[in-house]
Amino acid sequence: MKKIIYALIIVAAILVSIFLIAQSNKPEFFDVFGLLVFAFLLIVGYLMTTKKKKMPDWVGFVIFVIGILGLIVDGFIVFRTFFQG
Repeated sequence: MKKIIYALIIVAAILVSIFLIAQSNKPEFFDVFGLLVFAFLLIVGYLMTTKKKKMPDWVGFVIFVIGILGLIVDGFIVFRTFFQG
């Protein structure tokens, strides 16, 4: 059941990312998301290095989703900039 919920969240996040990409013609729009992502990763990295406990599964899941969304967004920007002209 947990894996199904994770899969649904990933699919929803991908669809939202594609929708946001289609709505914005300016790549600078995504700088706000990048700032939030780096802040999140900074906090998670700090917690992972200072705590002796194992991090919960959701942390790995969120980092995985961030990677997927970043790949989609950056891939779209690179494709549009370098291949479509």
